[in-house]
Amino acid sequence: MGLFYARLGPLLATLSISYVDAFHIANTFPKLSFSTQSKHRYMPMLLATMSNSDNKKPLSAANRERREEDKRRKDRTGDVIIGKTSAKVGETDYALDVAATEQEWLRQATNVEREIFLQTEKGLKLLKMFQLEEALESFDRVFELKPDAYLWQAGIVKYYLGDLKGAADIFARNAQLYESRFFDPASEERIWRHACEIKLLSQFSKKERKQALGDKNSSIGLTQIPQRDQETEFLQSESRKAIRITRELFEATVEKNYSNTILSRAKLRSIGGAFEQEPRIDVKMWKLNSWFYLGLHYDALGEIEESKKCMKMALRLSPSGNGSDLIHTLPMLHMSQRDWFDEDGDFEADLFNSSVNHGRLGSSNQVNKLKDVKVGVGKVDADPVLVDSIKESLSKLRLTELQDALRLRGVRASLMDDAGLLP
Repeated sequence: MGLFYARLGPLLATLSISYVDAFHIANTFPKLSFSTQSKHRYMPMLLATMSNSDNKKPLSAANRERREEDKRRKDRTGDVIIGKTSAKVGETDYALDVAATEQEWLRQATNVEREIFLQTEKGLKLLKMFQLEEALESFDRVFELKPDAYLWQAGIVKYYLGDLKGAADIFARNAQLYESRFFDPASEERIWRHACEIKLLSQFSKKERKQALGDKNSSIGLTQIPQRDQETEFLQSESRKAIRITRELFEATVEKNYSNTILSRAKLRSIGGAFEQEPRIDVKMWKLNSWFYLGLHYDALGEIEESKKCMKMALRLSPSGNGSDLIHTLPMLHMSQRDWFDEDGDFEADLFNSSVNHGRLGSSNQVNKLKDVKVGVGKVDADPVLVDSIKESLSKLRLTELQDALRLRGVRASLMDDAGLLP
């Protein structure tokens, strides 16, 4: 103890504090005494308090905003529950159950709205069951109750029942309705409307066809789709590649643009690929759409054998049991309406020995020859199926069609033109 006071003396002297004052200060703060018991009990609390006060830093703006957003999210937790609450006070959303939603809507709908809904559903089911006459009755009832109903599938029924003018009218009206309402291209409606015109022309006699094609203003009695401002840019906004190319194919055919017709057909053939007995799963339905619409195009032109081949491939790519999308039903519908299921067994062999299939299933020498396509003075690697399709299409062009295609591009169409003998 004497040693402690001996060492404490100089310190007190420096602070000008006497031993008596130091004794009174020590008794005033008994909790800060350095006994073994109090040291372990109170020193950690004191040090922790000093550490927190010394090291505390202000929050940054980002951290402060993050804390406030977390708080706001916790406050909003009970405000909205999807399927149970609504943005409108006192209202509730329909439950996330399609069947329950339909039943709730039907209970609130008027008698006319209810019949339109039921007749539409009935017609679509009958269409998928290939009962076209019965489906047409349901669709006609819908249009009777609501003349401006959006129901382009009714045009498909009329198309396969042979009423091309009635089908074209439905497709044209629905295309205009869809594009004015949703501001997106009505590609399917346009494709089918053009198919009606192409097929109707193919049924004309040579004289009738010449008269119809000779009059540029002639619409051969079919309803036209009104032109839009900046239509080219609008139609190019179609995001589905196969559908966009298909629409270009049918448009080029209607406009007698043989170059674009050949190129668009070749693109679809390239997307479709080879004639395969067991094709891979087509998740995006690019191949299915390509093969079906190629078949529809050939059928409208009257090239039955080529249409059969394409429809057979589309049928292989369609899921069993009729998928939810109508395109899954169309290949079977087309073949049943054309009565193509009674073909002899040689057709399957012809399908896989087709000339347009050599590029994918032929020998390696054939593939290499097709890849080395000369363009100008150089060579390019080209899809053999695309090249083969172009070659085949060019070989089928009539002289007059080839001349028209050359004139459209501003190229002289005959030797007499080249010789300068014609004005």
